[in-house]
Amino acid sequence: MKKFIRTLIAFMSLFCLFDKTVVAQEAKDKSPVITVAHPMDALTPAEIKTAAELLRTSSAADKQSLFGAITLLGPLKSDVLAWKPGMPIPRQAFAIIRNQGQTSEAVVDLTAGKVVQVTKKPGQHPMIMDRFWIKARDAFMADKRYVAALEKRGLKAGKTIFCTPNSAGYLPEDAYQDRHIVKIPCFTSENKLHPSIARPIEGLMGIVDAESGEVLAVHDREIVALPPAPEGYGDDLAKPDSPLKAVTFAVAGKGNVRVSENYKIDWLNWSMRARADKRAGVIISLVKFNDNGKPRDMAYQMNVAEMFVPYMDPNPTWAYRTFMDAGEFGLGYLMSSLQAGVDCPTTANFMDLTFPNDVGGTYTRNKALCVFERPTGDPAWRHYSASRKHVTGQPQTELVVRHTPTLGNYDYVIDYVFSPQGTIKLRIGSTGFDAVKSTAAIDMESPTAEADTAFGSLIASYLIAPNHDHYFSFRLDLDVDGQANTLLQDSFLPTPISNGGRKSLWTVKTQRFLKEGPITTDHTSGGRLLRLSNGKTTNKLKQHPSLWLNAHHDAQSILDLADPPQMRAGFATNQFWVSKLKPDELWSAGLYPNLSTKDEGLPQFVGDGEAIADEDIVVWYTMGFRHLTRPEDFPFLPTFWHEMTIRPAFFFDRDPSMTFNPGIDRPKQ
Repeated sequence: MKKFIRTLIAFMSLFCLFDKTVVAQEAKDKSPVITVAHPMDALTPAEIKTAAELLRTSSAADKQSLFGAITLLGPLKSDVLAWKPGMPIPRQAFAIIRNQGQTSEAVVDLTAGKVVQVTKKPGQHPMIMDRFWIKARDAFMADKRYVAALEKRGLKAGKTIFCTPNSAGYLPEDAYQDRHIVKIPCFTSENKLHPSIARPIEGLMGIVDAESGEVLAVHDREIVALPPAPEGYGDDLAKPDSPLKAVTFAVAGKGNVRVSENYKIDWLNWSMRARADKRAGVIISLVKFNDNGKPRDMAYQMNVAEMFVPYMDPNPTWAYRTFMDAGEFGLGYLMSSLQAGVDCPTTANFMDLTFPNDVGGTYTRNKALCVFERPTGDPAWRHYSASRKHVTGQPQTELVVRHTPTLGNYDYVIDYVFSPQGTIKLRIGSTGFDAVKSTAAIDMESPTAEADTAFGSLIASYLIAPNHDHYFSFRLDLDVDGQANTLLQDSFLPTPISNGGRKSLWTVKTQRFLKEGPITTDHTSGGRLLRLSNGKTTNKLKQHPSLWLNAHHDAQSILDLADPPQMRAGFATNQFWVSKLKPDELWSAGLYPNLSTKDEGLPQFVGDGEAIADEDIVVWYTMGFRHLTRPEDFPFLPTFWHEMTIRPAFFFDRDPSMTFNPGIDRPKQ
């Protein structure tokens, strides 16, 4: 029984939104006592509790109200940059309130102890919350139609059947008059199956008003027989057949990383701050690089601003699966605890993160953030002198700031990586396991295999993984030596010549973007580099400092622009967007993507085409890839990494990493 319970908990935490937080919501708050040290620090548990109490006493909320958000209302950027230690730290909270089918927003002045603004938001829905998730699941699993659908399939309602509410997406036929609906597929883990291969019960799906608990519909369509479990995929799945000898690295002494209790991070010439956020997961802010004693601005704030994961299966029980993971579920809300030696080196700095829950309190995710330095095993630079017969060079090291949300079947390892050379890498590793559907096909010679795999791949006998896309949108408020920046594009153009015996070469044409909007690809060039530049400052050679934006994964959505899921995820249609900084433009698909019927994000932000030359601007980057599923994804998906690099160009007078080590002479060979 104990083994079964462990399997049940693992299944629910991996495959759905079972709540990692509901217990914390109901229990006595055990969050740590945190003091505010900087205007960009996340709200403390005391501040979150105070905000909820002020909202309830002001009648903006009551005891039945749930909170889709209670988060720091970011102070004005100018005020943050002008702030000095010892100055007062004004604090405001922004709240999203859901009560009796209505959504409202509120601003709470925590310093003054009062609610300063309440705004009703008709037709808008906050992210899915625990109480609603549980109510919807329990209502559906108690419905007679659900029980009858199981019996038709030779199944019996009980402990081996699990139903997992999902966000409903948007399809025009879902005419539920602004009801807060979820859609619920079900699975069975009979035969002690490991959670990653629990069998979907095809053709069965519930639609439930998560707020009232009313089961609005039970779809009972095709019946696919549940095949026997494959051998060797029980509870002992994680035990390796041939253990790998441990490969580790050591950090001398305490290393070079310094992390404060308020999540200020210092490493070599880098300094930055991190804060927990229910929606974004972790926000990195105030990133500076110390250049010969002068701290220089690199980034004011960086974070994931949305994830869009549309599946490519037209079956009615799959077509709605077009997830907006940040706005519908919350990357911080579903943050995983990290395991030393697996997720991060044993030498890493592990930190707990505290998040607001749905009822005006907080919960703490242990070891939710890790910070560590590591050798890459590569040379930072090197040169071999044949005449002297030795190598001069130095090894490469880097700083990694990591957190890992677990969103349904996927785990996303999100890294911000900093190098001594002044580069910043944004990396996302997708792992966990593929979402699967049951099939009668044993292999591709089975009679139904060709039809069954029209929209996915057979990844194991009786299991199909539908194809899908992943789009990760980063909001990058970069500052190149200050806020007056311009976005430039350097295009490589083939150029004919008629001297020196050559016929052609390439030259660089630089374009300035004058208005906000999407950055479309120039198909006439041989490639491009985008860079953010400060035209008011120069380096020693009188060149304007810049940050290159080197994108390595550039898949863009190719769905029909009139396709309902695409209509609310416009950010995925372009790799880069640029907008003028505005404090309320924070999320790529808008503040309320859950059950949205139109795009209220980036296309709306840039619709007025404001001037952006020499302005404080925001670059939005879409890291996209198509997941053509394969047997190698089964039973677990090997971590699939994607990244982009923010690289200094004309920013320094020389390679700044040379200040740490003038070079290591290697022995003669």
